[in-house]
Amino acid sequence: MNAFSRRGACPALSAPMQTGDGLLVRLNPVAGGLSPKSLIGLGESALRHGNGIIEVTARGSLQIRGLTPTSARLLAMEVDALGIAV
Repeated sequence: MNAFSRRGACPALSAPMQTGDGLLVRLNPVAGGLSPKSLIGLGESALRHGNGIIEVTARGSLQIRGLTPTSARLLAMEVDALGIAV
């Protein structure tokens, strides 16, 4: 079983989870929040690499769906470039 098919684990940027609409990642920003500029950048990245929707989970994480293995890696690089510590 690989990291993309494991269920029950928290799907992080480093370990996306396969869902019916592609890969899913969750971000929990370490700083406890995002600046407006970072949030806009994250939204643009979600649009470029996923389905374009950022969901807030019941536990306050940010969730991005519709990724591919390649786009998940690109998203992770862009999150890092935005300075969002997760």
